[in-house]
This record gives sequence, C-alpha cells and structure tokens, in this order.
Amino acid sequence: MTGDLAEISREFPDWHPWRSSAGRWWATRRGTKILTCGDPEWFMTVDADDAAGLREALRHQEILRESRR
Repeated sequence: MTGDLAEISREFPDWHPWRSSAGRWWATRRGTKILTCGDPEWFMTVDADDAAGLREALRHQEILRESRR
C-alpha cells in the first residue's frame, strides 16, 4: 500500500482502505465484530470519488462512533 492509501490507513487504523478497478476509493471497518449504533448513516463500508472524499466519509463515521461511546 503506497501514497494516499497508506496515509489513510495510518490516519484511520480501524479501517481498511482500497481503490477499486473502476477508480473509486473504498474503506471497510476492520475486525469481525459487527458494529451498529442505530444511526442510518453508520456504515461498515464507505466509498468516495477520491482520497479527500474518503477521508471526509471516514471522519464522519468516526464522529458517529465517538458519539455512541
């Protein structure tokens, strides 16, 4: 993993980021435990058009996670 993907992986260690063959940016939560918080915006996998969009989506997911603690 290099470049933006490696940076995103370090910035969001609870997520596994990757780029699809179609060029979309994706990330899935790490671990086998299914997490829910009752919020319709809580996702196990998020996607975006670019690295900046993926970071924004992941930040939003982290805010939701923190609000449930």
